[in-house]
Amino acid sequence: MADTNLLCASPIEGLIIRAIKLNACGVIVSGTGSAMIVMDGFTQVQDSPQYDTGDRIITRKANGTLCQNFKVPDQFTNDELTIDFCSWNPGLIPLMLSGRLLTATLSPTGTGFALGTWANATAAHWSLELWQALPQECAADGTAYYPYHAWPHLSDAKRGDSTMSSTDSTMLQIIANTYDGSPLWTAGDPYLGAGQVVQGDHYLYNLESTAPPPPACILYDYP
Repeated sequence: MADTNLLCASPIEGLIIRAIKLNACGVIVSGTGSAMIVMDGFTQVQDSPQYDTGDRIITRKANGTLCQNFKVPDQFTNDELTIDFCSWNPGLIPLMLSGRLLTATLSPTGTGFALGTWANATAAHWSLELWQALPQECAADGTAYYPYHAWPHLSDAKRGDSTMSSTDSTMLQIIANTYDGSPLWTAGDPYLGAGQVVQGDHYLYNLESTAPPPPACILYDYP
């Protein structure tokens, strides 16, 4: 391999996350029925890669010594994401958990949510992007880059434990699994470059000078 100039950084903090509704194939839903949230009210996003452990096959000779000692390689299956929200944005629930948004006749209309034992409670599909703070290092030309993370396809989401007490903030926790990304997921093009997502991608990271979108307590339609 020829020498390649690389751009390195030391990512820290979390600035903005964006969640976008997808269909079951990992393609963005746009127009009617779409949903998108941009917010900064989270405390952490924990990414836990999951692997299927391959078996070790051992066969012994009649004298007791090893004849066959073979390890089936471990294989990556998916990432498990745990997201802790300190701001309870009602739009997160219909987007991530197929919940029901509680609405009123007067503004604001999205005041809460409902969850239940519906058959599709974990069937929602969505993507997640996260921007981190500008790094201390800059490129040689003086350009500053945001660390950008993208999980282009998530589903199988569950709500984690919540504690209501006099000493701690009540957190809203969402736990979800990644699925194969689609090359038709184009939301990340301004931050990854066009055509960078290929079928089967679960997680992407990049450094990009384009600033993240501003946060707001709004459930947007996707253009």
